Amino acid sequence: MPKKIKFTVIHSSSEDSRYRVSELNVHGPTVKGWRSEKECQYPQEVVLQLERKCSLNKIQILAHQYLIPSKIQLYSNNENLDKELDLEKISWNYIGYINLSSNDSTEFKSRELKSANVPKIEATYIKLHLHENHENVLNHFNQVSVIAINVIGSEINQKTPETQTKDPQLVKLQEILNNPEYISPYDDLAFEMYVATDIAEVIREMELKKYLAVINERFEYARKLKHAMLMLRSAGEKLGKYELEKRHAIEMEDYERAMRKKNQIEQFRKETFQELAIEELLETSGACPKNDECLEEPDNNKHLLSPIIMRSDRRSSSPNQTHMLQQASPMHIPRHQSPKMGSPCTGSPTPSRGSFRRRNKSAGAAAKSTFEMYEEKPLPALRHSQTNEFLRECHLEPDQKTTSKLTEREKKQASLPILVFGTDLVEKFYSKHYTDKEEGLRRLKEELLCYDATKMHTPNKTARAAIFLLHRALRDKVFSVYNLANEVIRLFFVQFVPGRVVPAEVSRSVDKLLPELLTKSGDTSARIHHMAVHTILTMADVKSVRDLHIIPVHLSRPVSSSTHPRLALSRAEMVEQLILSHGISTDKQSGLTCRTLSEFGSSGLHHPAEAVRKVSERILVLVYKVNPRMVRKQLPPDDDITRRNLLYRQLFHEFDSIDLERKKEALEKNRLIQQCSANSNSDCFSPEPVCESRSEISKCISSNNLETLANNFVNNEANNKTNYPLAKSLSGGNIGQTNGHVKGDNERRSVSSASGVSTPSNNSKEDDERHCIFCNQSEKTILLMSNSMNSHYWRSCPMLVRCKLCSQVVEVAGLTEHLVSECEQKERFLQCTKCSVAVNKEKYQSHLANCIELPDGCTRCPLCQEDLDITDVCWKNHLMTGDKVCQKNARVKLANNLKQVKIQL
Repeated sequence: MPKKIKFTVIHSSSEDSRYRVSELNVHGPTVKGWRSEKECQYPQEVVLQLERKCSLNKIQILAHQYLIPSKIQLYSNNENLDKELDLEKISWNYIGYINLSSNDSTEFKSRELKSANVPKIEATYIKLHLHENHENVLNHFNQVSVIAINVIGSEINQKTPETQTKDPQLVKLQEILNNPEYISPYDDLAFEMYVATDIAEVIREMELKKYLAVINERFEYARKLKHAMLMLRSAGEKLGKYELEKRHAIEMEDYERAMRKKNQIEQFRKETFQELAIEELLETSGACPKNDECLEEPDNNKHLLSPIIMRSDRRSSSPNQTHMLQQASPMHIPRHQSPKMGSPCTGSPTPSRGSFRRRNKSAGAAAKSTFEMYEEKPLPALRHSQTNEFLRECHLEPDQKTTSKLTEREKKQASLPILVFGTDLVEKFYSKHYTDKEEGLRRLKEELLCYDATKMHTPNKTARAAIFLLHRALRDKVFSVYNLANEVIRLFFVQFVPGRVVPAEVSRSVDKLLPELLTKSGDTSARIHHMAVHTILTMADVKSVRDLHIIPVHLSRPVSSSTHPRLALSRAEMVEQLILSHGISTDKQSGLTCRTLSEFGSSGLHHPAEAVRKVSERILVLVYKVNPRMVRKQLPPDDDITRRNLLYRQLFHEFDSIDLERKKEALEKNRLIQQCSANSNSDCFSPEPVCESRSEISKCISSNNLETLANNFVNNEANNKTNYPLAKSLSGGNIGQTNGHVKGDNERRSVSSASGVSTPSNNSKEDDERHCIFCNQSEKTILLMSNSMNSHYWRSCPMLVRCKLCSQVVEVAGLTEHLVSECEQKERFLQCTKCSVAVNKEKYQSHLANCIELPDGCTRCPLCQEDLDITDVCWKNHLMTGDKVCQKNARVKLANNLKQVKIQL
């Protein structure tokens, strides 16, 4: 039989001073394991020398929870143990490798146990080759760690003593132990690392006693040993936890608590050994007759029944079989039969025809069946029955009902809630009566409201126990229980969690409840659906839950066409509500980014349910108001073929309306800016074209028509009338053509094109100092290089550029939009879907081949193609004052040259 092979670690590449490699030589709950030094070089090596030469069967490795190597390679060597080993010259045989998980899914709290079955190789030395660690926020110094290593194999050249071969019992025992297919579960690393060491030794000794008992046919003794081993394992795990707590108290120098833990360990071990009678079971003083005694009460009638009759008793007996049983065993009475076998009316000796007939008046005090005990009320159809049994049921007082007792399995399952809240409260949640469950929920609510950390368990332990009970109540089919469970859940997160429960436990609570609530949100019943949605949104609004980003991430996952319509609709409506209440975030972990919401809305558009498509359409509209490019990227191209689809036609119509509103807002903003500028300098005139408008912004023309525009300006002012040409919006959409009158000089306004600048526009400061509205340079600085503010706009402002195709002056930030939608030759350009830059149609395919996709949160300069982070001053820093001024901006070079000339003059 393969068994655990002891070993000694003889070499390691490095080690932490607090986590020595010698920790790997022993197993137990208090073992800390080996850890490499900080910022070590990879790969790290650990060499094990086995106690004796063996044939390997299995190698087990228990990894650290966050200091995790990405890969471990295993090597073996078969050198003689007596020979001095030179590790540098030794040749190693490659066994295989083990990949370890990054442990992100468990939030770096669980240890991974890898059990690798290896080919049967003879070995005396084993080498572990540990590769570079998985990166995470907890591993600050790029270390790797191994908590424990276990080697299981079969000894080679194991000789059986001659004295043993003469004893037939020991021969049989050796046959059992040498079975190559069986590995003892008590040699497994999962057993050794969590069970106290002394308890583990006792269990292994009892395992041998069990095999000997089976060989000697002492089956009762073997049964008792098996039961004791199971109980000892549970007790050993508990003692292991106590040992850890004691060690922690010693490290914290809390010696009073360490003394309490020591006494607790000794008392618990003593009580366990006494309760299970371990000394008697081990038979240290020889065979104990008491171990072969059966503790169960003997059945006096069993010897009267043959095996055939016993088998027939376990089946549903026919009338003839019932009669035969009565003759064979007068003491045996079937459960559903009266002792009097004859009918009270006829006195016939014919037995009763089955057990489902209504009892007669002389039914007596026969015990009720399990089904009858479960009945809460008599059936209405049987209220007038004269049967004594039903009369007794009808007159039962409420306080005489039997309470639900927890089974052993339920006690083990609910061990933590029982420890925190007590058995009485937990029994309410496991009861079959809904009134008991409601009472349990009300008591739990009071416990949470009246929580006192000084008198009760820690908040984290209380929270975990409460969530266990609430999850059970949430699955109840009675609406009153379900409704009250939702109420307590909302109270738990709104009032109990803040300021008490750590984020990790909050995350665990949400992960436990959210799947059940999401399932209920798709229920056919409206009240169940609304209750679940209300609870989820209430949880999402709590700051402790909101900071974890768990609920938005779950809700905003794309829906497939096969997702149930009610469930998909609930998720979509909750996502829409989260957008309205929390807003769209730039945090990639939030689940409410433009990209995530665009993908969710796009997936909802393809759902077969119309209601889901409508909500998804509204979500896309909300996202489009923040990031149009991201939404457009998720949808088909906006062309005639796509607009034939009614859904896309309506959606793109909404997008056009949003674009139009943006244009109007931009026009109004520019109008107000230009109005302030015109009022401060109404007599300024420059060679640039000037157009006056009350509410429109006209398109600038080339400088060849300056004289005509100037004459029109004078004539219009003389007639107090102005003709307004067709205006164009910020992105090229036609706004309309209006006529208006200028009432006076104070109301005369000079405005610029939405995409270009044609008139002076300056911000008024409190000290009446005028500044450029684009580059924010003062008028004094501008006049050193230009004749006027208009000349500055037209020729030297570094934030503006002149279109080479139509000679219109536009902002550098709006040059791409101008070329695509406003320029006279806009038909020649397309906007790249990857980088959003305007590209000539003839060069579009070659551009796509070399194009680099624009990152999220960035924009691209149309002059030098450099990516800029979207901020309020990104364009100013890039075009004027930054460390790396745009090299393609000719106006910066011109301004510098003019400045140098002025200084020299």
